[in-house]
Amino acid sequence: MKAKIWGLDMGSTGIKAVEVTRTLRGFRVSNHGLFPLPGKGKGDLRGEILQALRQVLPKLEDRGEGLVYSFPSRQTMVHRIPLPFADRKKNRQVVKFEVEPFLPFAADQVIVDFYSPGKNSGEGRTLVFAVRKGDLGEHLALLKEAGLDPESVVPEALALFSLVRALGKTSAGSGALLDLGDEKATLILWENDRLVLTRSIPLAGSALSRAEAQDLSRLAEEVRRTFLSAGYGPENRPVEKVFLTGGNSLNPGVEKKLGDLLPASVSCLDLGEMGGDVPKETRPALAAALGAALGGAAGEEVNLRREEFASSQKAQRARGRMKILVSYASILAVLGVAAFLLNYSLKEKRYQDLRAEIRKEFTQALPEVKRVVNELQQMKARVQEERAKLAALGGGGGSGSPLEILRELSMAVEPSMKVRVTELIVDPDAVEVNGEADSFDTVNQLKSRLDRSGRFKEVQLKTARASSLENVVEFKLQMKRGG
Repeated sequence: MKAKIWGLDMGSTGIKAVEVTRTLRGFRVSNHGLFPLPGKGKGDLRGEILQALRQVLPKLEDRGEGLVYSFPSRQTMVHRIPLPFADRKKNRQVVKFEVEPFLPFAADQVIVDFYSPGKNSGEGRTLVFAVRKGDLGEHLALLKEAGLDPESVVPEALALFSLVRALGKTSAGSGALLDLGDEKATLILWENDRLVLTRSIPLAGSALSRAEAQDLSRLAEEVRRTFLSAGYGPENRPVEKVFLTGGNSLNPGVEKKLGDLLPASVSCLDLGEMGGDVPKETRPALAAALGAALGGAAGEEVNLRREEFASSQKAQRARGRMKILVSYASILAVLGVAAFLLNYSLKEKRYQDLRAEIRKEFTQALPEVKRVVNELQQMKARVQEERAKLAALGGGGGSGSPLEILRELSMAVEPSMKVRVTELIVDPDAVEVNGEADSFDTVNQLKSRLDRSGRFKEVQLKTARASSLENVVEFKLQMKRGG
């Protein structure tokens, strides 16, 4: 859990940035910035956005490390589906294929991650978040041009859920939060500390700012329909409370009129002491940015920076931490051998002094470990854990990650070949590839080139048959990994 982190939200009317710091009494807003943007049609909006983002940059001490970006809900697709495994790592390997039938795009055009309600929640389905690679790439490119490189990108709905959870609003019963922006409202629904539904509702901002009855009635009707789609609250229980946030939540008449139109009590979300010195009239607009920071500080697992968009900072830090731990492990190994020898040749006091030195080195390397049993074995276990994390990020040479295997396949395909990989199964000892080619000769050429690869010690052509489609050959290759 991090002590200090920034959250960033880029809305249609302004850029919001919030820094939270962990104190003895919990998290508190220690710094913030709100940089208004002109409306559409008022000059170069991209230039205005870059100018606002560059005003955020001086506030960040480390140029993006510890920065979490809230991705807009209107560009996020959300589906509630069952996943086949109890283990999150296994589900991460198959989630894109599980959700693909529900998406309007091919699986290779989206980035997917999912929210886990917890092992003991009893919930059989989970919320899967998907964004187009093109949309995510545009946002990251804009941030990079401004000098910002967020470590994590989280869905806006999940950032808002992190906020209400940190405020203790989700611990019992059903509840909802409605974030009222200028062009859309983001609605989230929870039950007993688990997020069960999210939705983005288009809005007419200027009309909502005047709290016109017709527009508020239309919004309330959409919220009621959403409640009904969830069985009028999870587990057929009514929603007890609706909290309001967002720049338009404090407009005169909005809270009262929505309270009259919705089948639940309605009130603006109170940040209490967590808001720090932020003016009360500014707090609602900072909700998504604040939630992103709180989720990052709490170690939220959902992160849309995956595949080709993975954060290089994260891999670099993992590599640096592994080097430090390896160094400490070497020192501990030397001290351990010396302690063993001294146990037979020196007085008990000298031996105890050396044991104390080993303990000091261990606690300096891993201050978070509260119970020390065997310093050397515990350090070896931590080094193995960090190596596994580094391999998962594709940061270690020869790690055999799926990305490296895909690169090896790409290198084996000549420009003149027509090959499409339809399925890739990666096991610790073998790799299986299912695909389509334009001819049997192409399949043989691909096998021959993979035979010459140093990554695989044996390549077998398990299947090669003509498809029902013209000029298409279906094949299956199985490669045993090299020793």
